Amino acid sequence: MATIQDVAKHAQVGVGTVSRVLSGKGYVKAETRQKIQASIEELNYTPNEMARNLFFQKSGIVAVIVPEVAHPFFAQFVNAAEMVLCEKGYQTMICNTYYEQNYEQRYLEMLKRRRVDGIIFGAHTVLDISQYENIHLPIVALDRDLGESIPCVSVDHRAGGRMAAEELIRSGCRKVLQFVGSKRGTEVSTPANERHDVFEETMKKHGIPCRSVCAKWPTADISYYQTTAARLLEDYPDIDGIFATDLMSMAVLQAAMLHRKRLPEDLKLITYDGTNSIALTYPQITAVVQPIERLANEAVQLVVDLIDGKSIENKKVELQVVLRPGSTTMGS
Repeated sequence: MATIQDVAKHAQVGVGTVSRVLSGKGYVKAETRQKIQASIEELNYTPNEMARNLFFQKSGIVAVIVPEVAHPFFAQFVNAAEMVLCEKGYQTMICNTYYEQNYEQRYLEMLKRRRVDGIIFGAHTVLDISQYENIHLPIVALDRDLGESIPCVSVDHRAGGRMAAEELIRSGCRKVLQFVGSKRGTEVSTPANERHDVFEETMKKHGIPCRSVCAKWPTADISYYQTTAARLLEDYPDIDGIFATDLMSMAVLQAAMLHRKRLPEDLKLITYDGTNSIALTYPQITAVVQPIERLANEAVQLVVDLIDGKSIENKKVELQVVLRPGSTTMGS
């Protein structure tokens, strides 16, 4: 089996020059690079990944930290991120925090000890953001505000909240309800909170009463959603429009059918996220869709750039959401 020394000898260059070609770091003349690549092919040289990572003091691993991978949004995101990381030569360490700060702290310590090369962080605990800002290692936030120094990938949630409100208004709603993640002032710092503010503002502008109900998010506990949705329809029988994320929306759809409510005649429903899971519902739920695969691609590209020592100019990447019409609203 050929070694890096064999490649260097065959190409008549130093081992360091071959290393620069393999790592993609440092300047190598085009002519020299071609000679090295030809030698690699001729000798059928395959770099030892572990040895290469040790040489460059890298683990070859990126941690993707989420609250709970069983949640449809994070499951879809992790799946997409792992595929892109694999294409870029990295393995993925999937980390669930289960909303516990001590789990979150543990993963940060792994980064400090260089057991992983970088972190894509989408957890929803309330660890002080200074603990992230003071690390100065490759971290990219998914829909989290971890300070100005840490890049964040998210969507235009304000546009999403406005789309949802306007769709329910077009559908003729006169008394609506939205599910929010937590009480104001206690929520995790995330751009996603802005959609609730805009939704409520838009309803108020049109003179439509809007009630905001706190719900656990994100969680993958199906029984919680079913119980909450059933209680909701009993406590607020006069509500004619509901805005919620996918799992809650699916639970509301189920509860509405059990209460013999017709959608969209008696109750209009619009969901947020638009994960693959809602494709199985009937009737099809109208959705404000986040581009989850693109979010994953952007997050991976940013963390790889940081690992490679590149400077990140745009630290706030904001993608667009789209409205996908379904049968649970009566929009134009």
